[in-house]
Amino acid sequence: MRRLGLGWLTGFAGRLFLWFWLVLTLMLVANVQLSRHLRSNEELRPAIPQELEELAGLRDHLRRFAERPKDALIHSKSARFLVLFDARSLQPLERRRPRHWRIPELVASDNGVQVLEQGDMRAIGPFDIQTLDGPVLAVWMMPPRPMGPWERFWQGPAWIRLSVSLVVVLLLSLGLAAWLAGPVRTLSRAAARFGDGDLSVRVKPGGGELGKLGRDFNTMAEKLQTLLASQKRLLADVSHELRSPLTRLKLAAALLGDQHQDNKYVPRIEKECDTLEHLIDQVLTLSRLEATLNQEEPEEGDLGEQVNSSVQDWRFQMPGKTINLAAPAEAPGSFKPRLLQRILDNLLSNACRYADRIDVGLEKRGAQWFLTVDDNGPGVPEEMLDKIFEPFYRGDPARGHQGKTGLGLAIAQAAAKAMAGELKVSRSALGGLRFALSLPA
Repeated sequence: MRRLGLGWLTGFAGRLFLWFWLVLTLMLVANVQLSRHLRSNEELRPAIPQELEELAGLRDHLRRFAERPKDALIHSKSARFLVLFDARSLQPLERRRPRHWRIPELVASDNGVQVLEQGDMRAIGPFDIQTLDGPVLAVWMMPPRPMGPWERFWQGPAWIRLSVSLVVVLLLSLGLAAWLAGPVRTLSRAAARFGDGDLSVRVKPGGGELGKLGRDFNTMAEKLQTLLASQKRLLADVSHELRSPLTRLKLAAALLGDQHQDNKYVPRIEKECDTLEHLIDQVLTLSRLEATLNQEEPEEGDLGEQVNSSVQDWRFQMPGKTINLAAPAEAPGSFKPRLLQRILDNLLSNACRYADRIDVGLEKRGAQWFLTVDDNGPGVPEEMLDKIFEPFYRGDPARGHQGKTGLGLAIAQAAAKAMAGELKVSRSALGGLRFALSLPA
């Protein structure tokens, strides 16, 4: 699984997540502040008959303190549910502060028995209790009314509500951002695959504007695939059709050479026919290769052995060239031998055509094998490197054409993609070009 870093926050999903999280957090904080404000205005209301009946029962129970001093009432078990005040001074008789800041206001009120209610807390009073030392005013902290879990949560401490709500908002924001950004990521991956040459890739369109964008992408991909397929088919058909007149032309040139052996134009005609035949072969090779890219199955083998064998063959073919090889003794891997051979032949052929020294290297880095081919030829200007793999591109005149068809490197790149690899070109330290092929180990 790809490890998430902070960099994702700069993307579309990250910005979307931060925006929703900020808006929802501000709404949550505003809600908490409003809740605090509303809760600061507790309901102070007259007692209802049921509450007055409960209070009457309590007062009957407290009649026994009429013949006892105040201290007996203060230290009794009944006082645990009472807040006691002096009837004359209205000062609390207990050392501890009243359990709610508005209880003294309740005692000082002239509106009779009232109820102060906040959440599950209810205080009813004031009412008098007769003692031996005189009357005492009391407020009864009534038993809390039953509350469900959800109500207890909202009546609980503000920091708990805020913390839980922030976590919920965070998860909802992440889910919403992922849901909205999912189609964008899918479309981005499809566009990347399409750009890498997988013309069959399509996206599953949904609804809304993003769904319309997906349908537009599918339409564009369909048209481009059809157009490119038509062009390739036309090129292959034309190449096939050229074989017959080319064969007749070569036969006519041979007959002409037999009849006029001193004709200086016959060898030139034969040479151009050979060049044209090679071009047709390359076009058909590229066409077949692109049509059957994934038909060859990978085989387990020694990558270094095939590279070494290919280098030996080219040393034999080009005795005047210096071809160096730096490769490990063993390079096991899974690859497609025929496609790899096409890549090696095209890269070495290209290097031998322009350079006297070619350095071939093979090394493993992590989970990939890297094959490099450097030459000391004239090279290609930096601005032309991106076009060097295009079919029929011949590069800078400094390297000369020398019978090139402009298809060898295009074939090599197509073969590299068919092996799930990547072929890149750059300037070489030897002065020419450096081709680097990366393949999964």
